[in-house]
Amino acid sequence: MTSFAYVGCRTTQRRAARGKGISVYRVGGPAECWQSVQVVDGLENPSYLITEPIRGVLYAVHGDGGEVSAFRIDPNNGSLTLIGQQSTGGLNPVHLCMTKDADHLIVANYATGTVSALPVSTDGALAKPPCTLTLPGTPGPHRVEQHGSHPHQVLRLPDTNCFVVPDKGADRVWTVDFDSTVGDWRRESLHEHRVSEGAGPRHAALHPDGSMLYVVNELDSTLTSHELTHDHRLSARHVISLLPESFTGESRAAAIALNAESLTLFVSNRGHDSVTCIAIDRNTHLPTARLWVSAGGNTPRFLSLDADRKQLVVANEASDTIQTFSLHAGGEFELPATPFTAARTGSPTCVAFYQADYRSNTQ
Repeated sequence: MTSFAYVGCRTTQRRAARGKGISVYRVGGPAECWQSVQVVDGLENPSYLITEPIRGVLYAVHGDGGEVSAFRIDPNNGSLTLIGQQSTGGLNPVHLCMTKDADHLIVANYATGTVSALPVSTDGALAKPPCTLTLPGTPGPHRVEQHGSHPHQVLRLPDTNCFVVPDKGADRVWTVDFDSTVGDWRRESLHEHRVSEGAGPRHAALHPDGSMLYVVNELDSTLTSHELTHDHRLSARHVISLLPESFTGESRAAAIALNAESLTLFVSNRGHDSVTCIAIDRNTHLPTARLWVSAGGNTPRFLSLDADRKQLVVANEASDTIQTFSLHAGGEFELPATPFTAARTGSPTCVAFYQADYRSNTQ
């Protein structure tokens, strides 16, 4: 199965960026390095990407702006062709997610504290968001990073249209339902879940059985484990530091990924420039052991598992590298292998994957 990797980046002087646009790579084959296919330049801060595999479309937000772009993916070589751009209904979009039936694209607008839903046509094109949900959170105590609600992720719970929204600015984790049939939010379903003041919840990952939500808190570099009930309510059960006790410098937690086979969480730390590897107890579903490995570069803004879930992929924004770490099979908690530099590209902030024969296998 042929896989393609799409790397988003920063491009503007405001971000002191070195990126050119969306970089496209072919992944696989005997060589470990990713093979460059295309660079889609002329884009402003295509900083977060997702692929929609059924239609074969890639969506990219434009950080610090107010738009999202849609691209057609060529299944033969992975190259991108622009379909069009659309307003997100807010400013500084930072994260994307599809609804259950892929009929709407959900966008977190960081600067304006809103979450938008853009209708998706059969060819993947986007329409203007007819509705935008404004989060009512009050600012946290951090004078620089918390000016009001700042949603940093939209995470859909499996087999539902319920979304989890970590709100870095208001020290909240929200849950809210979206009704695709009418294309609007069920505002009565909006529930807040408060975290420690100044924690700054950023991103979250869900336990495979749906019983626990693991939330990365950016500002205090902690991980909170929340029990998730059947009615989508959260209650904090456990908090751990993401940094070694011996570390005394400045660091911010960023991305999170879960290896469902080994029940290992991976979290990136910008400043400590590491990946925290956390074992999850199979009975309690709570974190146990923690170990740290180097991110292989500076400012690891993003990490995820690859398309085959055999490697951990880390985007080091300040050192312009994509590092890959082989993961061990066998279902036990183990450290990733020594990192390998898969690609060098300016100011990388996100990696999304697409497998070319997905549609033929699902028809």
